[in-house]
Formats: sequence, structure tokens, C-alpha cells
Amino acid sequence: MKVAIKYLLIVLGVLLSIWSQSWLLTAMLFGMALLLWHPSLISTIRLHLNKLSHFKLRLMEWLLAVGLSVFFVWFVNTYAVTFYSLQSNSMSPVHNINELILINKLAYGPACNIENTSRYRRLNGYTSIKQGDIIAFHFPEADTCIVNHNQENYHFIKRQYEATRYYNPLLGEKKEYTPVSQRKIFIKRIVALPGDTLKIMNGDYFVNNRPILANKQAISLYRLNQSTPLVARDSIRKKAATSFRENEVQFIEMQQQLVKNNGWQTYLSRQEETLNMPNAYIFPFKASFFWNASYMGPIIIPTKGKTVRLTLTNLPLYRRIIEVYENNTLTADGNAIVINGKIRTEYTFKMNYYWVGGDNRKHSFDSRYWGFVPENHIIGRVEKLSAIK
Repeated sequence: MKVAIKYLLIVLGVLLSIWSQSWLLTAMLFGMALLLWHPSLISTIRLHLNKLSHFKLRLMEWLLAVGLSVFFVWFVNTYAVTFYSLQSNSMSPVHNINELILINKLAYGPACNIENTSRYRRLNGYTSIKQGDIIAFHFPEADTCIVNHNQENYHFIKRQYEATRYYNPLLGEKKEYTPVSQRKIFIKRIVALPGDTLKIMNGDYFVNNRPILANKQAISLYRLNQSTPLVARDSIRKKAATSFRENEVQFIEMQQQLVKNNGWQTYLSRQEETLNMPNAYIFPFKASFFWNASYMGPIIIPTKGKTVRLTLTNLPLYRRIIEVYENNTLTADGNAIVINGKIRTEYTFKMNYYWVGGDNRKHSFDSRYWGFVPENHIIGRVEKLSAIK
């Protein structure tokens, strides 16, 4: 029976080693195999151990225990799951600030070689990334860090300057590159998948011309009409995520589905930006698109292997992908787009990309403000700990 268990452990170890492609696990597996098939080696080791003093023997036992514990924690954190405490309320009411969540890396498969686009790959997972999934990912715009001010977003500050011409002294501070694995972690919901066509109309997401289920989770901003009866006013305030007064007007932040279910549409006026009123802080940061946080698109989400025709008009949508995420040189000289020293009229994407959004839309710094999430930035699927019992 003991021999059967040993062989079973070896087989499981081989399968795990093949899946993870970890040289460290392979080395440990090789050592276990040597001990199993060479009993004389165990006798030799025991002979040497018997010659050690009690102190040295206990020290070796502790070192072995610590080493195995460190290896186990590293392996689980790298290939299976990790924990994270939310730093914002952008996913409220599903996930709230300071909530401890579990990031499941096994679902989509752990990512390998994330710093090198040409070598990047994912190990096999047990499911694919789906619309509506809540994911954890490394923030794509955190590639440039302002030294001594690493909580500031360099690219956002740069866009502020371009929009207002107000010079922020932080732009003159020393900057350095931050590897993907060291960038801050964001938690958002998958809105659109590679190949999908996305539109945002009056704040609602439409994918391939259909409203998505995530709209039901979304919190929107409403103005409470002054004619609202006191009973209804009290009920609305109790159900509100937040409420505040501004210029003697009562504003309510609430899930859209609650408004619909309770028939409060006559009491609440939804507050969204105006159609065709460009917002300089909205991706792709060009007034010529006439986009804002409430009205965007259509946008076709880039797909690995898909070739797109490049023009000076659509270049702002894909420029960061080409230059930063897929590591090419790019210049727009006159009417020509030059990539890696050659004039190009089209480009083939090397990775899949995703569009993400926060359920608490008025308080979510999501794809609307910085663009696509590259596949190699995705860490795993978020699981709510309260649901894991």
C-alpha cells in the first residue's frame, strides 16, 4: 500500500511538473525518484545523519521544514491562488473597499513570461475568460513610475497637462520603468472580449449591439426630483449606495436595477454626460472622436492574429498597443505611419485584449480612461471568499 502511494505521488508530481513547466519542481521530482528507486541511497543518507549531533540533526529538520514551507507558499502563490485586499470602491456593491478577495490563477491558467510579448503564454486553465467575469490584472498604465511618487499616475498627469496646459512639477521628476509583475493590481469586470464590438450609450454598455448583464450591477448617479413624495424620498435614500447635496439639489447613487424594480424612474433623473461632447480624459484622448464616459464607440476589441488597417484617424486607438504592449517603434510622419522603420498601412496584433469596467461607474477608473487590458497583464479571476465554503 505504501509503495502504491509513493508511485501515485510520483505520477502526480510528473503531471504537475509537465503542467507547470517549473524546473524547481522537476528537480524535486527527480530527487524523489532517486530515493524511491535507489533504497541504498536512503541507507547512505541515514548513516550520515546518525553521525550528526542532536543539535545539528534538529537544525537540519527545521531547515528542511522551512524550505518545504517556502516552496509550497511560492508554488501556490505563483500557480494557484493569491489573496488581495481591495483598495477602492469601484466594484461596489459586489466587492467593497478593504474586502479580502481570492485571485484564482488556475481558472484561466497562470501567465508565463509576462515581461516578453514574443514569449508570453498561459498554462492550461479549466475555463476561458468570459464576459461578466471579475478579474485581477496589473494596471497597464503603471509602466512609467515617478520616483518617490509611485502612487501618482504619470500618464494621467501628462494628459492633464496636454488638456489644460497647467504644468505639474511631477512631470519634471525622475521617472523609471516598472515591470508588468510589479505594477499595481486593479479589480474590474470584463465588459468586452477580443473581437467584440463595444458601444457605450447613455452610460450603458452594449456589446455586439446587445445590452450586457453587467448593466444590472451598475451603480449610476441620479438627481432626486423635488416633487418626490416624502415616503418615496425616504425609501430611495435607504436603498441608495450614497447620497449627497450639491447646490441645493439632492443626488443619489444607486443600482440601476433597484430603480427599475421599484418603479422610481419618475422620481430619479439619471445624470450622464452629453452626446458628442468630447472629454479630454477619455480614451483615446482625441476630441475628434467626440467621446466621453457616457458615449463611446463603436470600438472593435483587438484580437491576437487579427490584422487591422491603420490610418492616422484610428491610430490613437492602437498606438499604445503597438508601441508599449507589443514593443515596436512607431512614428507618424506626415501621412505615413512608420513601424520599426518601415511604412505600414496595417498591423497584426500579437496578443488578445479586453475591455473592463467597474460596477460603480461614477467612481471607477477603468478602460474608458486608459483603454485596453493586454492578456499578459491578467492575473486571474476574482472569487468572493464568502462564497467559498
